[in-house]
Amino acid sequence: MSFMSEKVPSLCSRRFSDWTRVVRVRAWAIRFITNCRGGEELSGELTGEEMDAASLSIIKEAQHEAFAEDLKLVKNGQPLPLKSRLARLSPRLDDDGLLRCDGRTKLADWLPFDVRFPILLPRKHPTTRLIVKDCHEQRHHGGTNETLAALSDHYLVEAAREEIRDWEKDCMVCRRLKARAGEQIMAPLPAKRLCEPLRAFSRVAVDYGGPFETVQGRGKTRHKRYLCLFTCLLTRAVHLEMAYALDANSFLNAFNRMANRRGCPMEVLSDNGGNFVNADRQLRELVGQLNNTTVRKAMACRRVKWSFNPPLAPHFGGVHEAMIRAAKRALHAILGDASVTDEELVTALSGAESLVNSRPITYQSASPKDPGPLTPNHFLHGMAEGQLVIATTDEKGCQLQRRWRYVQMLIDHFWHRWLKEFVPRLNQRMKWRHQRRDLAVDDVVLVMDSSSPRGRWPLGRVTEVFPGPDGHVRVVAMQVGGKTLKRSITRVCPLEC
Repeated sequence: MSFMSEKVPSLCSRRFSDWTRVVRVRAWAIRFITNCRGGEELSGELTGEEMDAASLSIIKEAQHEAFAEDLKLVKNGQPLPLKSRLARLSPRLDDDGLLRCDGRTKLADWLPFDVRFPILLPRKHPTTRLIVKDCHEQRHHGGTNETLAALSDHYLVEAAREEIRDWEKDCMVCRRLKARAGEQIMAPLPAKRLCEPLRAFSRVAVDYGGPFETVQGRGKTRHKRYLCLFTCLLTRAVHLEMAYALDANSFLNAFNRMANRRGCPMEVLSDNGGNFVNADRQLRELVGQLNNTTVRKAMACRRVKWSFNPPLAPHFGGVHEAMIRAAKRALHAILGDASVTDEELVTALSGAESLVNSRPITYQSASPKDPGPLTPNHFLHGMAEGQLVIATTDEKGCQLQRRWRYVQMLIDHFWHRWLKEFVPRLNQRMKWRHQRRDLAVDDVVLVMDSSSPRGRWPLGRVTEVFPGPDGHVRVVAMQVGGKTLKRSITRVCPLEC
């Protein structure tokens, strides 16, 4: 018994999202109609013959909708016009009234019939979309070529690759597997990088590196020590301290040692580490507990404004992340694989600090007439190698006032060169040069999680955005399950519907 003549218009493929489901529903409807008309009554589970007949009937309806004019010409035995989409495929009708490609491989008898004469499927038709989706899922979302190989066993789709890619754009599994992290044009430099006062270490960024193992006494007991790096946001000078632990007290001690030698900074920028957060809280509590007016006045200069970068956003602190890498490289060049004591590590840190601060931060000209490049040591010591400023008085008498004025003139000269030679180089955007769509509230995103594979990253909903000074959003707050997370857009993958 043939089921090809049965038509159930209300069960069209536009009302379904799964190919197997629409075929089964069509097969059950055809069986019901057949049983109602009498004859041999069918019962039990659907057979393969019924499923094949139902799928062919659905495809036949799709071909009648998309290739109506071409079907008439093929039925009448007339050639197709050159402008026809099927002209180069030499279509012909099979015994069931389906359009098939009569290609050049028809004499290859060893090939299956459907491969030699594939069924033609129209582009951008709901039936074709369901078939492409079914083949795509059967190949476990393997990609365009995998899906095309599965389709080629039975079908020939117009512009098959474009049709497959159209579905891959809507496939939520593929979108989650191929989602890219959010991007936005590189932000302008924060005001703290260029604002007054023009003094070294007036505004600093801090970060940790390590650990480094040191030998303690004759018993060769080893303890972990850490590199605490302070870098000036203006001059890119560094100050290295050894931290004995990763806690707030150890960091406060390192901070006090730096402030005593370099001057207390006005503002500190750091990552959102637990030790920094705790240190900021203790500093605020200390200032709040100072009730004596005299002590308040004495400690007013120690009031430090603390700023934190968003969690898991190292590019927000590139100014100190680069210095950590340079300091580690200098330390490894000095220490190598040697076992050192605490005293030797402090000495190595001072050597690494001098080495890093002697690096050029402006262009080095090949002409001997041009002045040498600026280094951070110029702002700290007045010389590139960290030595004292050259003498300006003779041996007969020491005119301190003249020397002081000369030193001030040198410092002023260095800052003028800094404004003319170093600052213009900061204008370039080395990456993220194009503007993107800003994330908005209620956008659905994937939250990147290093502890889970890409396909299992949790979904989140943006609840708040934090625009930058230029109006672009680079930090968002999200609702992930029962938690609210604050992340940089580089740690989330937008899923635009």
